[in-house]
Amino acid sequence: MELLVDTTLGHRHILLAVVSSCLFWFSYYNILCLRSPSHSYEWHCRVVTLTHAVVVTLMSFVFGMYFNPWLFTDPGGPNTVYEVLTLVLCLGYFLFDFMWCLWFWGQESSLMLLHHVLSITALVVSLSYGISGTEVNGVIFGSEVSNPLLQFRWFMRETGHTGTWYYEVNDFLFMLTFFVCRTCIGTYFLYTHFFHPRPSKFFKIGGIAMYLVSWCFMVGILNFAFYKYSKLYREWKEKRRALNSDIKKTNGSTKLLDSAIEKHDVANGNVEKYD
Repeated sequence: MELLVDTTLGHRHILLAVVSSCLFWFSYYNILCLRSPSHSYEWHCRVVTLTHAVVVTLMSFVFGMYFNPWLFTDPGGPNTVYEVLTLVLCLGYFLFDFMWCLWFWGQESSLMLLHHVLSITALVVSLSYGISGTEVNGVIFGSEVSNPLLQFRWFMRETGHTGTWYYEVNDFLFMLTFFVCRTCIGTYFLYTHFFHPRPSKFFKIGGIAMYLVSWCFMVGILNFAFYKYSKLYREWKEKRRALNSDIKKTNGSTKLLDSAIEKHDVANGNVEKYD
């Protein structure tokens, strides 16, 4: 299919589109707050985050697979209309979410704020110069594909569903998706992108920075996974030990009971059934 290269959109039009995108996400957030005041501000912000993650994951996947150059072999080219659409929608969200984090200071970690700054910078530069939308689009997919699972996890914790089987499945899928997309595929993508002659040094250095941030998140997730599953394993061993102890006690009680019955029968002369 012929690629549609963005040669008609000027900086003024892109700026207007970004402002419109930011206002859209801000309006969506305020509508949620007005319609459901019983929930917290963070609850509504995470609904916006979940919506954005689902939408841009689908957009970056569909456009990246069917309408864009292949990011592993053709990075650094001019942006297509589909890439610009995804970048504009994503940049509007990140601007909204970054301002929300600044307003509600302390809700997010410094690492998450750094992630937002790097993301906003990459999106602004790509839209300003009209290049490298392919690889930025790919990074969006790799970063956001695990985000819905993270938000589902938070909502289940807030509504008291921790410990359920679907909570545990969601937890495992989130860690697995994050590991595969950001560290395994991300490592290969960084290698192909860094040694490709077309992308600029800015995007190569930016790619390294985002990769290191992803590994910081991954280290935290690995620590959490080790603590969680070690604790589950210890609890399983304790339950198994307690179960075996109960079985032994039950078997011992049964033997004592059989012995008492046998003695009683022998005393009464009913010995033939033990011959």
